[in-house]
Amino acid sequence: MITKLLNSKFKARLFVFLFATLCNNFIAQTLRTTNLEPCLAPFYHGVASGDPMPNKVIIWTRVTPDTVSANPILVSWQMATDTGMTNIVQNGSKITDNNVDYTVKVDVTGLTANTWYYYEFTVNGLKSPRGRTRTTPASNADSLRFAIVSCANYEAGYFNAYKVMLNRADFDAVICLGDYIYEYAAGGYSPNPAVNRQWLPANEIISLSDYRQRYSTYHLDEDLRRLHQQFPFITVWDDHESANDAWMNGAENHTSATEGPFAVRKSNAKQAYFEWLPIRQTAGAADPYQLFRKLTYGNLVDLIMLDTRLHGRDVQSGTTGAVVNASTRQLLGTDQFSWLGNRLDSSTTRWKILTQQVMFAPLKVLGQAVNGDQWDGYPAERTRVMNHILNNNISDVVVITGDIHSSWANDIPTASYNSSTGSGSAGVEFVGPSVTSPGISLPGGASAIQLSNSHIKYADLSQHGFYILDVNNNRTQCDWFYVTTIDNSSLAYTHAKSMYVNHLERFLRNTTSASLPRQSVFGTLAPICPRIIAPNPAGIAEYSDLKLLNVFPNPAENQIILSFLNNDIKNGTVTLYNSLGQKAYELNFTGSDMYNSQLTLNISELNNGIYNGTVKRNGKLTFFKFVKNSN
Repeated sequence: MITKLLNSKFKARLFVFLFATLCNNFIAQTLRTTNLEPCLAPFYHGVASGDPMPNKVIIWTRVTPDTVSANPILVSWQMATDTGMTNIVQNGSKITDNNVDYTVKVDVTGLTANTWYYYEFTVNGLKSPRGRTRTTPASNADSLRFAIVSCANYEAGYFNAYKVMLNRADFDAVICLGDYIYEYAAGGYSPNPAVNRQWLPANEIISLSDYRQRYSTYHLDEDLRRLHQQFPFITVWDDHESANDAWMNGAENHTSATEGPFAVRKSNAKQAYFEWLPIRQTAGAADPYQLFRKLTYGNLVDLIMLDTRLHGRDVQSGTTGAVVNASTRQLLGTDQFSWLGNRLDSSTTRWKILTQQVMFAPLKVLGQAVNGDQWDGYPAERTRVMNHILNNNISDVVVITGDIHSSWANDIPTASYNSSTGSGSAGVEFVGPSVTSPGISLPGGASAIQLSNSHIKYADLSQHGFYILDVNNNRTQCDWFYVTTIDNSSLAYTHAKSMYVNHLERFLRNTTSASLPRQSVFGTLAPICPRIIAPNPAGIAEYSDLKLLNVFPNPAENQIILSFLNNDIKNGTVTLYNSLGQKAYELNFTGSDMYNSQLTLNISELNNGIYNGTVKRNGKLTFFKFVKNSN
């Protein structure tokens, strides 16, 4: 029976099928990049919100135009108090264009404090996913919870920390302490062969369009996109939003001779950051992209957001020597230091949380500081900050930090610090793990570091995850959570450690129990938005019964051949979209264009890159993906 079936025609079709399967499996393994979901069109990058205040909040989206050279687009928006968008409290419209990469940011005002809201955008009758956000308390706040992340290397693994956080949904806002993106070329920094995720563009990002495309890659990640959809984000950048170990006038990963002036690259990086993230611009600031700002949560918390990276930082010079120890050496810059002092002095909240990038407390190995990129490389500036806190009797100061892909709990020691009692500490610092970026694999290293740094009360050098900062009037507690893997999509995670600082104390205490959310804030009072409300008419209403067997060759240079199992194809439309979701090619074909159930497309005019394609027949869609790579 089997022998009879293997005639020449069947053998040929079987060979083609097996070859296609192998090719498609190879493609699936090697092209885990941006994933456009047609049902989200033209809002492929989802929605987001951020920088909440008692009466206003930023809402964000991006509209992907059909063509590269599109005209300005009118976008409508509305905000409601219910997921069904029936009780509309604010609405309006805004024009976006290529000057802001078709991003849309609206500072929605006139809102009620301490309230969950829902919002959506509309373009030409097509609706975005509905987002959820929350304003801050105006006065009394008995408890707050923040989920804190940093250092998300797209190529290093899956963003399971974001997935777990969304599944928990027990916090008021997400704080990102930097390295939201990375600037390296594809494969340039710790790519994970188990996942083969590749960001775009493939080159190291330098131009404004480069930075924009890299943010596009990140916003197309489902876990990050969904987390943005459900919670307001409060963000600061670190170095990789521009270039590794950046300072005010340069970076370790920048060569002016071949990459142009750093000032231009820094400007590009900052502009793209403010376009693609829901951050509020500071009115009246000399720099339109000034990062440092303050967000207040009632009488409980001031989030004092600092820029220890690009604003006023002197060049890194190690950890020893006359330059490093100079009294004039700066990390914040004169104006930001003055601004910080004024915010600390005038704060009327219980807790002052310094939200910043690099580790504040000392870190020594064999008695020597080892990282000149953190505050250890700027000791005079750190002393000035500590002296201001202590000399002005400013209590309840907590520093939160990302950057170094590891977890730490630190007292902040002065010269009189006593590790047994905690006296002589200026405050405490919590440092969080990376989302995916590699830590340090050094067995016994954390214990050895703690032994030689008595103010360090907890350290983990390698695990990935996030931490929850739970704040009430009596104490601020940090709970560290680690995901089990980043090699595949997973919700598995563990609680590793918890520590807290009491009101009017300046040192850390241990606890074995993670903090619990206040139940009245969550549950039915703030339902999670559906992933997608309903498919857009231009999106995917139904999948086609068209059977696409193969896309060959892949990668391709000048043409691709689509091979179908169906032999009765009379007509249809093929559309190709570039990595930004812009329509790059369209062909209306008929049966006369087909040859042996194959359709040939001339792609010689397309730019190199990754393309998503659709074949539309009878109002239904089939999807495929390929790489254009002409030498």
